Amino acid sequence: MAFSVNYKPFMTYLEPDDIARLRRFSKANKIPMTQIIREGLSARLSSGDAYTNGFNDGLIKSIKVVNGIEAAQMRFPSGLSFAELAEQEVSKNFIRNGGDHEPDRKP
Repeated sequence: MAFSVNYKPFMTYLEPDDIARLRRFSKANKIPMTQIIREGLSARLSSGDAYTNGFNDGLIKSIKVVNGIEAAQMRFPSGLSFAELAEQEVSKNFIRNGGDHEPDRKP
């Protein structure tokens, strides 16, 4: 087996279900499992990728919908409204390019 100088070895553990799905996907699409892993990692780490942008756009739209609900303006003893509390929790799920979470992003 020849090794390429373009790649470095990396070991990771996958759940049994994920390995089975990866094998089926690899076989069905005639793509080596290692290539699928590399492409998935590259997509996740790349800046401005469609997945990250779409995911974050969905969160922004969710926050706008919650803020637009009249009943969500009800205030709790803490002084925050339900909409503000929901926005704080949803905002924790933003993904920065590079895979880091971005809790400060506002819609």
